[in-house]
Amino acid sequence: MKKEINLKIIIIICLILSSCQKNDENELEVFPVEKVTYSDPNSVLAPIPVMNGTISFIPGENTPEDATYRMYFDTSENPTTVYNLETTEKKYTNLKINTTYYWRVDTISNKGEVLASSPIWHFVTGITITVRTQNDLELLGSNKYSKIEGILIIGDLINISGTAPSSTDINDLSPLKDLTQVFKLVINNNNSLKNLNGLSNIKVINDDLFIGQGQDLKGGNSSLEDISALSNIESLTGTLIIYNNDNLTSLTGLESLKSISQDLVIDNNIKLDNFCALELLFNNSGLSGNYYVKDNSFNPTKTNLINGICN
Repeated sequence: MKKEINLKIIIIICLILSSCQKNDENELEVFPVEKVTYSDPNSVLAPIPVMNGTISFIPGENTPEDATYRMYFDTSENPTTVYNLETTEKKYTNLKINTTYYWRVDTISNKGEVLASSPIWHFVTGITITVRTQNDLELLGSNKYSKIEGILIIGDLINISGTAPSSTDINDLSPLKDLTQVFKLVINNNNSLKNLNGLSNIKVINDDLFIGQGQDLKGGNSSLEDISALSNIESLTGTLIIYNNDNLTSLTGLESLKSISQDLVIDNNIKLDNFCALELLFNNSGLSGNYYVKDNSFNPTKTNLINGICN
């Protein structure tokens, strides 16, 4: 009889304090990784966050209102880095790309007792990076990555049916000076960016290069004047898009480009009248895909460029 009474008391305590939940996710229900929020909640994209964001969780039904939380969050399988939280979220900054992070949460009473401990969750950060502020770009640069085996989006990659968010405040790409290779590069919706200085060490882009992108004038870089920092790029296995850059007058910087495996799109750059940097590309018969050039100040045909009529 005594053992039965003790067992009932233990069960009652567990129900009140949410302390027996290691195998019961209802006691401390935590959002899966897909539910983390982003540093830019208005973005039309939903990539796995890499730079800044928030992990949110839901406490168990019986958690006291005055409870606080202790989160363990780092790259160890049994995380030990402690963050004391007053609310059910943890903001983070500058996570590393393609890295596994682990985290768990203790629920703490107003007397400092551990009322509940969650299982350990984990997620792997993506290799797609979106930076929309100068501060985030500088954080990315501080990691001194030489290679990004994914998509680097400086600004926004706008969905065809999406609405363009407000322009970024990015004006200086020099923090990316260590970068030599990227799978795909998008530079779009940066209306304070005048040049691409800082990308001059990039030699390999494995897929697409977009300088401006979008539909119905939703994309572009309205202040961009100079793309000469791209002078070390010799080939693209994807598409080259140069779109809606109002102050771009010349393609100087693409002189080393020998081949494009897919399409070339140069559209709606209202001051662009000099295509001579593409001489090597066309002398080398290097364009394998389609050729779309229109709505620029000068719109040479493919035959014009093959014959050297470039401005």
